[in-house]
Amino acid sequence: MAIEKLRPVTELDEQRIKQLKQIIPEAFADQRINWETLKEALGNFTEEENADAEHFGLFWPGKRDARKLAGTPSRGTLVPVPGEGLNEDITRNIFIEGENLEVLKLLQKSYAGRIKLIYIDPPYNTGNDFVYDDNFTETIEEYLKRTGQIDEEGRKLITNTKADGRFHSKWLSMMFPRLRLARNLLSDDGFMFISIDENEVANLKQLMNEIFGEENFISSVSNINNPKGRSDDKYVATAHEYLLIYKKDNGILSGFDPEEKVIRRYNKINGDKRYREIDLRKTGEGDRKEDRPNMFYFFYYDEKTKAFFPSYDEIKDKKYIKITPTRQDGSLGRWRWGFDTAKNNIERIYPKFMEVRKKWTVVEMDYLTDDEVVKPTSAWTFKDVNSERGTEQFIELGFDKEIFPKPKPLGLIKRVLKISTKPLEENIVLDFFAGSGSLAHAVMEFNKEVDGNIRHISVQLPEIISEEDYAYRKGYRNIAQISKDRIRKAAKKIMPPQPGFKTFALRKSNYKLWQNIEGADVKKLELAFEKFESPLIDNWKEDDLLTEVVLIEGFPLDCTIKKEEVYRKNKVLAVTSDFHEHRLLICLDKKVSAETIKALQLNDDDIFICLDNAITDEQKITLSDKGLIKTI
Repeated sequence: MAIEKLRPVTELDEQRIKQLKQIIPEAFADQRINWETLKEALGNFTEEENADAEHFGLFWPGKRDARKLAGTPSRGTLVPVPGEGLNEDITRNIFIEGENLEVLKLLQKSYAGRIKLIYIDPPYNTGNDFVYDDNFTETIEEYLKRTGQIDEEGRKLITNTKADGRFHSKWLSMMFPRLRLARNLLSDDGFMFISIDENEVANLKQLMNEIFGEENFISSVSNINNPKGRSDDKYVATAHEYLLIYKKDNGILSGFDPEEKVIRRYNKINGDKRYREIDLRKTGEGDRKEDRPNMFYFFYYDEKTKAFFPSYDEIKDKKYIKITPTRQDGSLGRWRWGFDTAKNNIERIYPKFMEVRKKWTVVEMDYLTDDEVVKPTSAWTFKDVNSERGTEQFIELGFDKEIFPKPKPLGLIKRVLKISTKPLEENIVLDFFAGSGSLAHAVMEFNKEVDGNIRHISVQLPEIISEEDYAYRKGYRNIAQISKDRIRKAAKKIMPPQPGFKTFALRKSNYKLWQNIEGADVKKLELAFEKFESPLIDNWKEDDLLTEVVLIEGFPLDCTIKKEEVYRKNKVLAVTSDFHEHRLLICLDKKVSAETIKALQLNDDDIFICLDNAITDEQKITLSDKGLIKTI
């Protein structure tokens, strides 16, 4: 078997290209797309008009560049930061400190299709907050040098004022590539929830319709987070935000546990089961027979046999009582159920004598089950979604409220978790605008309440805190420090059984970046090749390179890494994950001994990875007979 070179991912859309190649193989020649053949294969689905033709959609200056940015590979990597987390040896929860666009790119291979829920609370673009300044004109090398809040790796922020002529465009250009990459991470039955306010809700919905498909829009929930309203609003005191809900493909939302006021409606007992009676007569507008004649028919009831069924008008047997949908005022209405539905549900309904005008009617016996849930409404008026609760919960952990303004209330996020995840399964949830760390805190509380097994990943830019801010005086230098401190405090308060979290940070790749040589200077070219004798940067660290290799190979950040004791001459690490059936055996020693090579045992799909200059050509031949080998 040939030995492969291990390189960072160069094309983020590589998987999508592979899928297209499987569907329309004839559109590919010499590993390139033949556009004319592709258009012919797509037939009526292609746009016949030119590229400048008008069609429905959301457009803004910079959209084309934003789309390109989503497909530009990252030149960074994630490195472990030991000591910044909690119970790091056993946890499967992750906190990532870094610019979220680059982080999302680095997670594409390891987490594609594996995230059940993404919840974000992005900048609302109020004119006073920040947006990420994605500069589309600079090279990736310049980008990595300029994006510097922590070791030249955090994305700089700019104030996006309403006086800026590209006010909405900048915000949309910031959101587009992040949302597109985020969708790739969702499982087929996954969901995305986004908190937003009036400033960008209309634009965000159109943007999400484009990325997710309008058919995958579920709801725009009015989240009543400030029932009294904001007193400083000019005309109308705003009492709510929005919660946009989208599904990936086939996600199905659950519901909420019934509140006490709902349970009280189930005021009748049948054995050990509580139930309520629901009148099957339609009331309100459009409830007349002439409006829906197919909803008007007769029920028949036999007092002796207790037989009860819907049938047609031609049954005239006098032993049956014929029941019509007569309303309490004596007028003729119609049934709430159609005839076929009534026949299917016959075992769940029974007749009840009405005192008004001595008329019979039919009611449904609606039982309250142990797993009863109530369908969410489009307006959340619950007390636990109030913004004040978010501040109170932050203070309860020992923080001063001035450290972080208006953290999201845990009740809001726990309700999102309730209707979108399956807590007994190992669902993963992601927040790439982590802020104060509310999502991680909510997941831990939710897990404890339902005995769940949900894992969380949080991403937060180390946005610099001004020396004038209260948080700075309390010892915090960036927002990511506040996030991590909250997660630590929340985990300690909730434990057991919360396992804590492990921290990673965005850094430059351990691979050298090739610099193009201009002109015809042969010495410069020779020097460039000399520098690339090894593809790795000088003074690379083993743990950092190990994590980068794991990500390149598509293994997640919570994979299990154990030293294989059978190899005595070298340090060989076995990497496993429940996402993969195969193992990685990684040796980053500068020299791989002949004894290690001889003892190496690989299963059919296992991969052995080592430094290219750590093995001789003869050893490469020996290794190629053992299975799949990749060198760095």
